[in-house]
Amino acid sequence: MKSTNFNKWSLIIFLGFLSSVFSLTWLYDFLIPDPCYYHSNSMNFLMSIFFSSSAASNGHPEPNLTNFIVSFLVGSSIGFVLFKKFSKQ
Repeated sequence: MKSTNFNKWSLIIFLGFLSSVFSLTWLYDFLIPDPCYYHSNSMNFLMSIFFSSSAASNGHPEPNLTNFIVSFLVGSSIGFVLFKKFSKQ
């Protein structure tokens, strides 16, 4: 991969969004197999940081802004590391 700013930022942003989509789809279904469980039970502290449940979602947990930001940062970091590893000077 040629080392240009466009390639670098494209990879970082693409993997950031890909990580966020992964978190909102597969990881959400893996962590919360039964969202109706939280109608009568409360979320633990770690779940409440990344998910919120309100009357608008009928008590089902849904990803919040913190979840999106952390997912984007993790994906961006992976993109940066991959770019550094495979870029040609």
